[in-house]
Amino acid sequence: MDRSTLNSSCFNGAYKEFIELIGYENTLIVHDYFAGQYVTFPKKLLSEEYLYQQILNEYDGKNAKDLARKYGYSYSWVMKILKRNLRGIEIRQFGGKNQWKY
Repeated sequence: MDRSTLNSSCFNGAYKEFIELIGYENTLIVHDYFAGQYVTFPKKLLSEEYLYQQILNEYDGKNAKDLARKYGYSYSWVMKILKRNLRGIEIRQFGGKNQWKY
């Protein structure tokens, strides 16, 4: 098959969408690499390890809600990460604001 004669109307289902998103050549690369495999794309792009580190690095004692919004997770999930990883530091919630207790 001569790929140079193909246009997007020749492609099956999702490949048409890939062509629109990433272009013709990149679609062929994806096809050649994954052909015959069942591939799913997780909703969450970033790894949990990366998120844990970012949340711990960016947490200033009062921005847990902002971090939850920024990374697309719940406030309670962010607080669980903080509580699990900030040993020796107690995080308390008072009137919607975090306060540190050493």
